Amino acid sequence: MAIKTESEISLPGTIPQKPDVVLERILPYLMNCLTFRLNQLLNQDLRKLGLTISNWRILAVLDVNETASINELVEYAMIEQSTVSRLITRMEEGLVRRDRIDEDGRVRSISMTEEGREKYDIVQKITLSHSERALIGLSGSEKAILESLIAKMRYNIETYPLPKNSA
Repeated sequence: MAIKTESEISLPGTIPQKPDVVLERILPYLMNCLTFRLNQLLNQDLRKLGLTISNWRILAVLDVNETASINELVEYAMIEQSTVSRLITRMEEGLVRRDRIDEDGRVRSISMTEEGREKYDIVQKITLSHSERALIGLSGSEKAILESLIAKMRYNIETYPLPKNSA
């Protein structure tokens, strides 16, 4: 029995490759496939706790920053402002609180409540286990290389404009 090469292996949920099909070589597609599946799995676990992925993102930002404005949550959680505002209103029922930090009450600081902290601690363990599952079989140095490559790609996207001939 011959051992299949990497290009001959077909994973469940992948499109069989044909020589003229480039979809499986397009980076955003490949990254989206991985993110979509990880989010599906995480979402199943979050629903059991009465949370969504967007709730988790907001709590994750507040875990790192302790407090944040709506604009900071929009930027770091990568969620549109109108959605963040609605989420915060719903999450005020136990997970977060809003505190006014200026005289006219327009600028508010969002922070986690004790209940929010407890739920986030549970979710953080679940999230890390999903991440570790995706990294099974990778060595420590491969994981470090992957993180470095992703950081470089993010930097490139934020720093360099599209080449003139690509638009």
